[in-house]
Amino acid sequence: MSDYHGARRRSRGKAQAGSARWFRRHRWLVVGGWLAVLVGAGWLLLIRSERLPVASSTAALTARSAAAADGETMAEVNLPADDAEHNKRTEWWYYSGHLQTASGEHYSFHLAAFLRRGALTHTVFHGSLLDHQTEKRYTEQARTAGNPSDGRQDGFNFRFADWQLQGTGEKHLAKMAGKGFALDLQLDDPHAPLLHQAPGTPIAGLLDFAAAGKSYYTSRPRMSARGTLSIDGKQQAVSGEVWFDHQWGDFEAADLRWNWFALQLTDGADIMLFELFDRQGGGPVLRMGTYARDGTISALGDADFKAKADGSWKSPFSRVAYPLDWTINIPSKGVKVQVEPVLRASEFDALTTTLNVYWEGAIKVGGSHKGVGFMELSGYQPARRPQENSGPKR
Repeated sequence: MSDYHGARRRSRGKAQAGSARWFRRHRWLVVGGWLAVLVGAGWLLLIRSERLPVASSTAALTARSAAAADGETMAEVNLPADDAEHNKRTEWWYYSGHLQTASGEHYSFHLAAFLRRGALTHTVFHGSLLDHQTEKRYTEQARTAGNPSDGRQDGFNFRFADWQLQGTGEKHLAKMAGKGFALDLQLDDPHAPLLHQAPGTPIAGLLDFAAAGKSYYTSRPRMSARGTLSIDGKQQAVSGEVWFDHQWGDFEAADLRWNWFALQLTDGADIMLFELFDRQGGGPVLRMGTYARDGTISALGDADFKAKADGSWKSPFSRVAYPLDWTINIPSKGVKVQVEPVLRASEFDALTTTLNVYWEGAIKVGGSHKGVGFMELSGYQPARRPQENSGPKR
C-alpha cells in the first residue's frame, strides 16, 4: 500500500510540474484570453448602458425630462461656436449627398460621427456608399473609446483611422475608406445654416422630444462638394451637393422611432421633414419640418404636411419592415411629391457599433417637383415570428 500511495504522489507531482511548466510557457496566451473576455464583456455592458434607455416606462422618462427642464435654461444657438462639440449626452455630425463624375456616373453616400457621453465617452463612425450604375453598396463602421477630436472651439475635427470629419464655419472635410472604396471630399457653403424650429416654440434650432429630452438641430442643406472617389482601386473626381446635419443635447435617441427626409428640389427649395414617435407606446412625439428657398425659411408643423408610405421593404437580415414609396404633400408650398428609394435594400447593420439597424439611403423625388435627397428610418422593430403550436393548450 505504501508503494501504491507513493506512486500516486509521484504521479500527481509530475502532473502538477507539467501543468506549471505549461502555464509558464503559455501564460500570456491565458492572460490575453481572459483579458479579451473581460474587455468584450465590458464593451457590451458599456454600449448597452450607453445606448439603451435606463428607464423602461414612459412615466419614468417623462418625470426625468420634467425634472431636467425645471432646473435648466436652454440657450439660443450661437454659431460658429455651436459647430463645436458640446458636453451633452448625445451628439452627431452627419453628411449625406449625391455625387457625379465628369462622365455622368452617379453615386450617393452617408458619413456620420456619433459622440456619446455617459459613465464613459465613446465615438462611433458610420458610412455607406452606393454605386448607382451597379447598385453595389459599400458600408463601413468603427468605434473607439474616448473622443478623437482636437477640441477646437470654432468647429470640429474628428480623426480616427481612415475617418475624418472636419468643419470650421463654411469649410468642411469628409473622409472615409473601407473594403473596396474610399471617399475624400472638400465642402463649402456660403449660406447661413438652417436652425430647425417647430412652429410656436421659443428658440430657433431647439426641438422638444418630450420624454426623450431636447435636441438642438442645425443643417447646411446644400453644401458644394468636390473631391475623389475610389472604387476597387479606380480613382475618379466627383462633385455634387451634400446635406450636413448637426444635432446635440441631453436626449435619448434609443427611446425614439423616426422617419426623416431631406429633399433637394431642382427649383432650389430644400425641405427637411421629421416624424418622431415614442418607441415605448408608439405615439407621435413631434412632426415638424423646414422649407427653405431663396433665403426665405418657413417652419412646418404637424398640420402643414402629410406623409404616407404606400409600400415597404423587409430586410432578410433583421426582419425589419421599413415603410417605403412615400407621398409627401405640403399644400401651402404647392408641393406634392413621390419619394422613392434608389436602392430598396439600404439597411445599415450597426450591430457591432451601436447595437441597432436602420434604413439610410438615397431617394428620387418626382411629382409636382423633381429632385433628390436622403431618407432615414430608425427605431423600427423586427417583425415577430409566428408562434409554433399556437393553438389552444390542453
